[in-house]
Amino acid sequence: MKSWIERMSGSLEWFVGGLFLALFLLNILRIALRYFFGIAWLWEPDFSRLLFIWIVFIGATVLYARKGHLVVDYFLNQTKPKNRERMHFIIDLVTAIFLGTLVLKGIEVAKVRMRIPFDTWDFPTGYAYMAVPICGAIMIIVTLVRMGDFLWDRRKNEH
Repeated sequence: MKSWIERMSGSLEWFVGGLFLALFLLNILRIALRYFFGIAWLWEPDFSRLLFIWIVFIGATVLYARKGHLVVDYFLNQTKPKNRERMHFIIDLVTAIFLGTLVLKGIEVAKVRMRIPFDTWDFPTGYAYMAVPICGAIMIIVTLVRMGDFLWDRRKNEH
């Protein structure tokens, strides 16, 4: 299952890289059009905001899947390796509960925001807010896979 996480995070990394490149080029184009031709697209700042939100949440998902987030593990490192593995399992369990709440509340907020358009663009802001439950759901799957791997390895070691 770890290879699934690696493939998924690799695909998401390429996707978020593409989104970042699109955001970068769009902003370069916006600056050039405004500076050289006096043309300003009214919809572009809202579209940039939409892209930025998705870039942040997909990037956070990739970091989470690769265990790249900043962690304070001083106390965990003071415990025995077997207890440390159990603590990681408990941390993953609490994380899954938190992410489940994040997904459920994120869906509620996104539904409400579907009726509210962006400032200068007739497009629902709910699509930006959908980044929270979608990326949260992916993080839950990653967490459950990690927990399953822990239980599988533990069961395998007992026999």
